[in-house]
Amino acid sequence: MSRLVVDGYNILHAWPDLARAMRTEGLEEARRRLVTRLAEYRATTGNEVLIVFDAHKRSAGSADGQIVEGVEVRYGSAHESADHVIERLMYEASRRGTVLEMILATDDHLQRDLVRGMGVPTMGSRALQAEVERAEGERSGEIRRRDEKGRSRIAWRVASTPRCAASSRRSGAETPAGRTLLLPAAVDYPR
Repeated sequence: MSRLVVDGYNILHAWPDLARAMRTEGLEEARRRLVTRLAEYRATTGNEVLIVFDAHKRSAGSADGQIVEGVEVRYGSAHESADHVIERLMYEASRRGTVLEMILATDDHLQRDLVRGMGVPTMGSRALQAEVERAEGERSGEIRRRDEKGRSRIAWRVASTPRCAASSRRSGAETPAGRTLLLPAAVDYPR
């Protein structure tokens, strides 16, 4: 996978810890936690991450798009929902022939069916959560090994294999450009 596109509020409501944080600590804190977890995922895998949120719930003064902890965060507008932003991004990718370099993460079945029709692989919230937790475990293992050996294996791995982290738990796919993308097994690929 080269770019993970996340339906932000859909995932906030689907992951139990984030839904609980939203109820007890507020929407801003739940968003911050999602961005932080996906930033860790990005750091471990080298995959780009884009989170799209609806505009009507964003905090005052937020820009339409920003980079937070290495994760791109975009908001819809008064005239364009997060779903529309996602659909436009996927349509543009299908026109460029780069849909296999993207994966959409959402539990919105209509959205998943629509973008799968464009050729974009999708995954649900549970599959995304499992993938993020796997990456978090991988990262904590790398940190422990770095502490034991006094050097960072993650930095070496990212530098020597840009955009992909080796893992026997994922399968590879080749893009039209000949790059190999490592993809989670729980992704729904268009038929």
